[in-house]
Amino acid sequence: MKNFLIIITILFFSNLNYGQIAVIKDNDGFTNVRKLPNSDSEIIYKLKDSEIFGYQETKSDWITVYISKNKYQLECDEDYSFTGYIHKSRLCPIENLDVYKGTEFSFNYELKKFSLENKICDYDGKWLTKINGRRIYGTDGNIPKTEVSGINATLNGKTIDIPNMLYEDIFECDNKFTINKNKDDYIVHQWNSDGAGAYLIVWVFGNEKLKQRLILIP
Repeated sequence: MKNFLIIITILFFSNLNYGQIAVIKDNDGFTNVRKLPNSDSEIIYKLKDSEIFGYQETKSDWITVYISKNKYQLECDEDYSFTGYIHKSRLCPIENLDVYKGTEFSFNYELKKFSLENKICDYDGKWLTKINGRRIYGTDGNIPKTEVSGINATLNGKTIDIPNMLYEDIFECDNKFTINKNKDDYIVHQWNSDGAGAYLIVWVFGNEKLKQRLILIP
């Protein structure tokens, strides 16, 4: 029964989350994030084109948004994001973007079987909690089966460098993902898990560089 409930929960959040990440649509190239849901409230942040964020719709004209404090989400804890509000007219859910089918941009993981060799692992009893001192994504305490050994990303014939630190904490990846295009930016996103440790990872590329890495957990 426990495993059944875990699977149902993952499926629920998988469907929910694709309606829960978005970019802005604004001719100015940015949208003001307000502290409270009204146009007179204090501006606490400016969301820019192709910056990915989580959101929750409300019954009003104002959308609750969840914005990462760290654009690459390195060493983030439970308090990794902050909350604000944008007008619903400025919201563009990820599924409303065009699916990219061109050739000027490419992306894929180099994958290999996970090995504990030369890795420092922390355990809470029998459950794995950290690898090399970092939080891990893709398992719920089990030893990962697959790790990423590299990422190949090119744009307009130029290789985009992605530091090891940005993929050493993600596991159970595969090369089944969706790429959307927003203006001149490319957004790669997919769900990964070992069956219980589900997470959504989003990569944003533009100007021949990596602009953002966002990880969301149900």
